[in-house]
Amino acid sequence: MKTIAPLKPVSRTTLSEQVALQLAAEVAAKRWRPGDKLPSEAELCRAFNVGRSTLREALKSLAFIGIIRMRAGGGSYVAERPSRYVDRQLLARGILSTEKDVTDLSEARLVLESELTSLCARRATRRDLATLEDLASKMKVAKDEDRWKFQQLDLEFHLSIAASSKNEVLSDLLGHIRVALQELIRKSLLLPDGMNLACKQHDKILVALKQRNPPGARTAMRAHLSTFQRGYKVLLRTHL
Repeated sequence: MKTIAPLKPVSRTTLSEQVALQLAAEVAAKRWRPGDKLPSEAELCRAFNVGRSTLREALKSLAFIGIIRMRAGGGSYVAERPSRYVDRQLLARGILSTEKDVTDLSEARLVLESELTSLCARRATRRDLATLEDLASKMKVAKDEDRWKFQQLDLEFHLSIAASSKNEVLSDLLGHIRVALQELIRKSLLLPDGMNLACKQHDKILVALKQRNPPGARTAMRAHLSTFQRGYKVLLRTHL
C-alpha cells in the first residue's frame, strides 16, 4: 500500500472541502492510477490530521462528482474515467452561468430550505407527508426511466416541503426563485451519482419529517444541499 506524503495544513473553516480539494489534487497529480485503492480511512485521517466524519464528507464529495468510487465495506478507489462534467453543462447556458451565481443560490437554499424543513416537521399534515412520500417513490422509478421527469419531481419535492411549512411568506420566497432552483437541480443531477444520492438523501429527510423531528429534518436538508455545494466547488477547482 502506498503511503501518502504529508500535505499542507488544512484550514478549519471549510475542513471537508479543503480535504476534498487536496485529495483531488493528489489524484490529478497521478499519485494513484485509475482503479487504485486509496489508503485506508485511518491513514488518510492521520495524513490530514482530521476526524473520520470530516474525511467521509470529503470522500462523499469526490464520489458525487465522479473522481473516486466508494464501495460499501471495501474502501475508496480512483475512478476508472475522470469526471467530464467540468467541460459540459455545469456552467453552460441558463441563468446560473458563473461560479458566484451557483454559490449565491446554494447559500440562499441552505438558509431558507433548512428552516422550511424544520417548520415542515412541526406542521405538516398526514396528507402533506403522504404527498412527499409519493413524490420520493416516483423519483426512484423516474431515475431509471426519465431524467427530465426526475428533475420535475425533485423540484416538486422541495416546493412541497416549503408549502407544508405553513409559512406563506417563506414558501413564496422559494417559489419566487423557482426557475433558478430548477436549473440548480438540473446541474446537480448531471453529476455521476446525482440521482441516486438525491433519492437516498430525500429518504433521510422524510424519516425526520415523519418522526416530527425539526432539528433532525433541518440537519438532513442541510446535508442534502451541502453535498452539491461542496462537490461543485471541488469540481470547478480541479482539472481532471
